[in-house]
Amino acid sequence: MMKWAGKGYRCLIAAALVMAMAVSSNVTGYAEPISGPGAAIAAGNSASVNNVTIYVSKRTKTLSLKQNGVLIAEYPVSLGASSSEGNKKVEGDMRTPSGEFYVCTRNDKSVAYLALGLSYPAIKDAERGYADGIITQAQKDEIVKANLEGKQPPWDTPLGGAIEIHGCRVPEGTTHGCVAVDNSAMDVLWNYCNLGVPVTIGP
Repeated sequence: MMKWAGKGYRCLIAAALVMAMAVSSNVTGYAEPISGPGAAIAAGNSASVNNVTIYVSKRTKTLSLKQNGVLIAEYPVSLGASSSEGNKKVEGDMRTPSGEFYVCTRNDKSVAYLALGLSYPAIKDAERGYADGIITQAQKDEIVKANLEGKQPPWDTPLGGAIEIHGCRVPEGTTHGCVAVDNSAMDVLWNYCNLGVPVTIGP
C-alpha cells in the first residue's frame, strides 16, 4: 500500500512540475513561439473570443471593434483598389470581399507588421464559385469543410485567399484586397482578437 502511494505521490509531483514548466514558458498552443512584433504585446492566444466582434464598412472605410456590443474603438482602413466595383470573385481582382468571416490565422511575422487572417473564401463564396464554374466540386467541399470546422480555408483556389486585417496602412492608399489599418490600431486588434473572432465586411 505504501509502495503504491509512493508512486502516486511521484506522479502528482511530476504533473505539477510539467504544469509549472508550461506556465513559466508561456505555452500558448501555437506550433511556433511568438517572436515577431506581436511578441511584446499581451496577445490573446486562448481559444476564447470574449464576445469580441469586428465590422468593416466599405462605404465609410472604417473598422469598428466591439466587445459585448460596446464600441471599443473605430479606425480608418484602406481596402482593395477595385472594391467599389463589387464583391471579390476571383484571385487578383483587387477587391476586398464582403460577408461573414472569422479570424482563422494570427501572424506576428507579417511583412505588414501584424496580420489577422480571415476565413475567405467562406461557404457562400465556395457555392457561388462552384455554380459559376470557377472552382471544382473538390475545392468547394474543402472550403466548406474548413469553414464548418472553424479552420483556415484553402487560400490557393481561383477564388483567391490570404485576405487579412494587417498593419502598415497608407493614408488614402489601397490594398490588393486586404483591410489595412495603422500599426497602432493593429496593436489593439492583436490584443483583442483571438482565433475565431467574427468579422463582418459590409456596406
